[in-house]
Amino acid sequence: MASIVLLLLVITIGYGFWLQRKQDERAVLLARQLCRQHQLQYLECGRSHYRLRKIGQRRRFVTCYQVDFSADGESRYQAELVLSGLHLAAFELPPHRIPS
Repeated sequence: MASIVLLLLVITIGYGFWLQRKQDERAVLLARQLCRQHQLQYLECGRSHYRLRKIGQRRRFVTCYQVDFSADGESRYQAELVLSGLHLAAFELPPHRIPS
């Protein structure tokens, strides 16, 4: 019985890591698309933190990513990408210099 519980625990942990990796890949894809839409140069994207956030009428556990980008090729700025599962919940773009 203990071996079955241990096996289920290992499978659950492995599945959790797999889901997180899938979410990370989705975040990078969305960050690249959003930078392209806003005519920004994508630099990198990394997981920042987790938090509870109100989305619609419910509070959800979301993952926040820090997206580094450049608008003029010289400066570096940080935006925040928020995913709820594999869905985009928010993209917060800070004020940045627009090249002339």
